Amino acid sequence: MSAVPAEIAGIGSTQQKLRVSPGFDPLKAGLDPQEYFVLSRIDGSQSVRDVLLTTGLPVDRAIAIVQKLRAVGALVAPGESRPPNGVVTQVMPASQTSRTAVPPMPAAPIPSRTTSATRTGPSPVAPRRLGSSPAPAAASEPAPEHDLSLPGMTPAEMAALREDIALDDATRRRVLAMARLADGHDPWALLGVPSGADARTLKRAYFKLSKEIHPDRYFGQKLGSFSARVPVVFEALSRAYARLTNPERAASAGANARAEQPQTPQEYAAELFERACQLEIAGEHLEAMKLFAAAVRVDPQPRYFRRAASCALAARQPKTAVEYAKKAHSLAPNDPSSARLLAAAFRAAGKLADAEEVLVMAMALKSENDVLTAELRHDLAEVRRLLAHS
Repeated sequence: MSAVPAEIAGIGSTQQKLRVSPGFDPLKAGLDPQEYFVLSRIDGSQSVRDVLLTTGLPVDRAIAIVQKLRAVGALVAPGESRPPNGVVTQVMPASQTSRTAVPPMPAAPIPSRTTSATRTGPSPVAPRRLGSSPAPAAASEPAPEHDLSLPGMTPAEMAALREDIALDDATRRRVLAMARLADGHDPWALLGVPSGADARTLKRAYFKLSKEIHPDRYFGQKLGSFSARVPVVFEALSRAYARLTNPERAASAGANARAEQPQTPQEYAAELFERACQLEIAGEHLEAMKLFAAAVRVDPQPRYFRRAASCALAARQPKTAVEYAKKAHSLAPNDPSSARLLAAAFRAAGKLADAEEVLVMAMALKSENDVLTAELRHDLAEVRRLLAHS
């Protein structure tokens, strides 16, 4: 579990809106079910960030899929008429990109986990920089600085340092030091850079730390209490970097680095939404629904309602799903994805005639995503089959 970064290698900004490359054939490309599902969510109307958050997959897995889709020529960026490397039909086997191939579901796909873990063994050297991979920056580039002495350690922190787990002492201290700063009051300190550091320093610090404390780095390892700490620290790191690289927020952070910055209602809703997404991914659907409900009350965005509807379907609460899906569709009436979700909610609630009506209208909407159009056609055929036998 992790937050969505501001930039993704090979993709660029997560605020841009990608489109499916004209003529790309997912069957010839040999995409696995999850990759096909993510491809079907990309229609040029949602940002990369929104797509990652609405797939229902762990964010890191969804990022890996989008990177692969871009690499094989399935996606084009704004201003491009075709992907820079052309359309590629020979891709790596699904076994190399996913631990398991899970068939996509119309509203709430089943998440899987990636296997990109790299074990970091004990080291007699202390303290040292977290992780064992060489830094991409030049030797003269200082590593992000955190106080690994942990002054005034709490009993919980002392117990964490004594745990029999896979992390070395320096790694534990780094995570604990960053956890103290995860409240977001001082984003500069969290990234281990001086207050007011330039964009280049921020970027280098972020990429060093995000690589070294990425939750997937330790997949399958014995982490003890750090299994909960590492994702929290990584999410806080991503939020701090996004905040400091936003010119408006960076200015306010620099004015008073250690003073608490009041959240706007939109920021609070975004925080609730991301926490709800993480709970949903973890399978805690009822708890997630509480946070989704709070998020849409504060900031009624279509994507919040869509994700809340998907969660309600997974929680087997079709009436609630219909309510959320109706609101999402009313806010984005020309979005085929919202229409498809509403149809799925109607179908789960046993309202097949309503589902058919929505799908017929969705088929009339303009969409540049041939995959989504095919799915709508399939859904309509299935609903009509059920109606014929009811």
